[in-house]
Amino acid sequence: MKKSRICDLLGIKYPVIQAPMNWITGADLVAAVSSAGGIGTLGPNAGQKTPTTDPNEVAERLRAQVRKVRSITDKPFAVNVAVASGDAKKFSDAYVRVITEERVAAAITVMGGPQVYTKALKDAGVKVMHAVTTVRHAVRAEAEGVDAVICEGIDGGGHLGAEDHTVMTLVPQVVDAVKVPVAAGGGIVD
Repeated sequence: MKKSRICDLLGIKYPVIQAPMNWITGADLVAAVSSAGGIGTLGPNAGQKTPTTDPNEVAERLRAQVRKVRSITDKPFAVNVAVASGDAKKFSDAYVRVITEERVAAAITVMGGPQVYTKALKDAGVKVMHAVTTVRHAVRAEAEGVDAVICEGIDGGGHLGAEDHTVMTLVPQVVDAVKVPVAAGGGIVD
């Protein structure tokens, strides 16, 4: 398989980024994907069975999952951060604190603006990929310093775009508009 810019950026063998899938993605799946040559991604509630309203408990649960991944594989992996605002921001702040303290290889930021966490993550040596649903969002993410963008169309599961772009129409438009590596997020079927 031909190497890609995503592979070079993340230090992986194959250009495969496992979706975080929130509750169902735990350390075992993430480690398996990373060990197989892609990059596994822990979701915000990775490996959990019950919700919590305590941001510190969320942070420590995430830290335990990060450490479990590391006990299974020495390959790079990512953590997904839903960029929140208002009272919910204390949760995304907790995720970012754990990512930086644990020196996770990569973070995938979604839903909020790329300016919220990109600098703090990059200052800690974390590669930042930001999920986008429009060309305008991709250009802004690049201007904020992200390392790559992930295009999410309306045809991908769990994606929250306000535009009616499919991933296969969005990707070529974004590739033409930015210089950073671009990944397709979902919506690819046979």
